[in-house]
Amino acid sequence: MTTPTPFTIAIPQSTLDGIRSRVSAYRWHPAPVLDQGTDPWAYGTDTDYMRELCTYWLDEYDWRAAEKNLNRFPHFKTTIDGQEIHFIHVKGSGTNPQPLLLTHGWPGSVLEFYDVIEPLAHPEKFGGNAEDGLDLVIPSLPGYVFSGPPAKPVGPRATAALWDRLMREVLGYKTYIAQGGDWGSLVTGWLGYNHGTDKKGGCKAIHVNMNGLRAAVAPETEEEIAWVQKAGAAFAVDGAYLQIQSTKPQTLAIGLMDSPVGIAAWIIEKFHSWSDRTQGERPGHLENAFTKNQLLTSVMLYLVTERFNTSIWFYRGYMEEGGMMAPGTRVEVPTGMARFPREAEAYCIGPRSYMEKGFNIVHWTDMDRGGHFAAFENPKAFAADVASFAAKMKSL
Repeated sequence: MTTPTPFTIAIPQSTLDGIRSRVSAYRWHPAPVLDQGTDPWAYGTDTDYMRELCTYWLDEYDWRAAEKNLNRFPHFKTTIDGQEIHFIHVKGSGTNPQPLLLTHGWPGSVLEFYDVIEPLAHPEKFGGNAEDGLDLVIPSLPGYVFSGPPAKPVGPRATAALWDRLMREVLGYKTYIAQGGDWGSLVTGWLGYNHGTDKKGGCKAIHVNMNGLRAAVAPETEEEIAWVQKAGAAFAVDGAYLQIQSTKPQTLAIGLMDSPVGIAAWIIEKFHSWSDRTQGERPGHLENAFTKNQLLTSVMLYLVTERFNTSIWFYRGYMEEGGMMAPGTRVEVPTGMARFPREAEAYCIGPRSYMEKGFNIVHWTDMDRGGHFAAFENPKAFAADVASFAAKMKSL
């Protein structure tokens, strides 16, 4: 374990030039001719949109501007059990701010949380009380972006153990709150399950916006049974990426690592499938949820660090670890859940009665807008809900 070292993002120009040259040289192939009214994303990534995005990438996108924005907050690196971990650490306002650990997922990154950092750390700037400020710790998952590549696939359970050491041993927090979506919800769930507070400290509460860690229980009510059936149907349609990434990730990595456009298409399709695109000028359009700059910076973070391959190893790590709680057990630390509508429509968070079988839920919010990338899509509502939950946890 090492003392945290300040880190500044500064990507060599040669790396950017190499990415640009491969985008420019990409050979476009014919797309299927679709019947009138067919969703252009029905067969995967919409080729016409990818052409449009790549034109913007070459002609207008500015990585240096994105890099400057990313460096607005203090970045650090440390090593725990041989694993290099990158994280953002922002000290909150107030006399005794609670620490909050925020964990992203795939194909996300710490970028997802950028619009909630200031409201959570310094609420007085947004009409709130400085005493509600939170110390924020936002790490990159092992093998993701600026965290080092693991020697072999690492999953969410092992990551939770790393995060607990990061919070308690490296940063010196006795207790902390954890929050996450996607893989972050599994890491956060395992923190509550395996690293809940004891006499020495630990994770005192969790907040999630996806049901990642599952209880070994059967559905009982009509609503629960319907949700489980719907979840199975949704996974059958949209789960092929998970199957390959959890079984043969290296084959996919070899196929895509030298193709920025290929990696972008693989990632952008998930931003389209999992986001709430209902509100905006163009019904159903991806840019109702994200700007081109947000999408491209999300992709570029995987490209400039050459971490696409090791990011998808995380799925194999999950398969090898197993992702279920032991029968008859649940997460006992106080739990908050934010149910965003697109996540509820898919298979990622079910009815409260079912969630309570696996978690000690003390805080539940049904959101009016947002999807899988909750903090990225609806930062104001996300920050407000997390802050509300954290305020309830002050007395713990």
